[in-house]
Amino acid sequence: MAVLKTRFPMRYLLLAIAISTVLVACNFNLSNTIIAAKPALEHCRIVKHDMGETCVPINPQRIVALTPERSLDHLAALGIKPVAYTSYAMKRDKRGGLFGASWNDVLGAKYVGTPYEPSLEKILMLKPDLIFSYPGLGNYQLLSAIAPTVAISDLRDPVTNQVSFKEMFRYTAKTLGQEEKAEKVLRQYQQRVDRLKERLGDRLQHLEVAVIFYGEGFIYAVSNRAKILPLIIFDDIGLRYKSSPIDENNSEPPISIETINEYDADVLFIVDVAERPYSFYLQQPLIGSLNVVKNHRAYVVDPETWSAQGITGANKILDDLEKYLVNSP
Repeated sequence: MAVLKTRFPMRYLLLAIAISTVLVACNFNLSNTIIAAKPALEHCRIVKHDMGETCVPINPQRIVALTPERSLDHLAALGIKPVAYTSYAMKRDKRGGLFGASWNDVLGAKYVGTPYEPSLEKILMLKPDLIFSYPGLGNYQLLSAIAPTVAISDLRDPVTNQVSFKEMFRYTAKTLGQEEKAEKVLRQYQQRVDRLKERLGDRLQHLEVAVIFYGEGFIYAVSNRAKILPLIIFDDIGLRYKSSPIDENNSEPPISIETINEYDADVLFIVDVAERPYSFYLQQPLIGSLNVVKNHRAYVVDPETWSAQGITGANKILDDLEKYLVNSP
C-alpha cells in the first residue's frame, strides 16, 4: 500500500479541496470555478494550442496522457513512459482502448479513467508536471490548474491540408523538446514504407485493397475524404483502395447486400470491432459470398490498431501490410 508523504505542498491541498467541491456539486459550472494559480515556472517553453498558451517545463518528468490515440501513442514512439494514462476500455476484458500504444508502454503508470472522464483526484495526487488533453473539454481549466496542460488538436499537412498523424506527432515532440528524435522515428517509418513498396514490386501497380469495419449490428467502410490512418498509409505506399461513397446526408452509408460487392477487392481487411473469429466472417452472407473471401485473401485485423491515429499505430498497420501483402501467398 502506498504511503503519502506527510509534507504535502499547500497548493496541492488547495487544489484538492477545490476539485472535491466541484465533483460533489455535479451541476456546478466548471467555467466559473476559480482555483488557486500555480506558481510560475522559471524555465519553460511557451506552447500554443487551441485552448491558448501553456508554459511547459523544459524537461517534464511526470506526464499524464489523457489522449490514448494521440499523446500516449506519441510518447510510446519517443520512448517516454507517462505517470498516468486513460483508455477507452474497448475490449470486453476492459483492458483495451489504447489505440496504438501497447500495455508495456504503460506498465507501472496509473490508470485514471476514460479520456472524457478522467479522475481529477487521481491526477492531482500524482503531482504531474505536464498533462496532454483534448481541446474543448469542460475540465481543461481544472486540469491546467493542476499542471501545465496542452490540448492536442487535429493538425493538417501544410501541402495536402489533410489531417496528418505526422504533424500531430511533430507537435507533441516539439512540446517536449524531442524534435530530433521525432524526425528519426518518421524517417524510420518512411524507410519501412519504401521497403514495402520495393518488396511489392510490379504488384503494387495492379493491387487494390478494401477495408470494412464489422461491429455488433453494423458494417461500414470509410470515405477517402475521412483519411483515417490506414488510408493515409495506403496513400504513402501508393496502394489503390476502395472507399465508401458519401450519401445525401454527407456521411458514409452502412454497407448492405446491394453494395457489398463494391468492396470485392484483391485483398480485404476486416476490422474486427465485433471481436469474432475468422470462421464467423466466412459464415456471414454479406462477406462469405465475396470472391476475395473465396480466394482466401480476406484478413481479420485488430480494431484498436486499425483505428489508431498515431505513429506507433501506423507502424503496427505496416506490420499487418507486410504480413498479408508480402508474406502471405
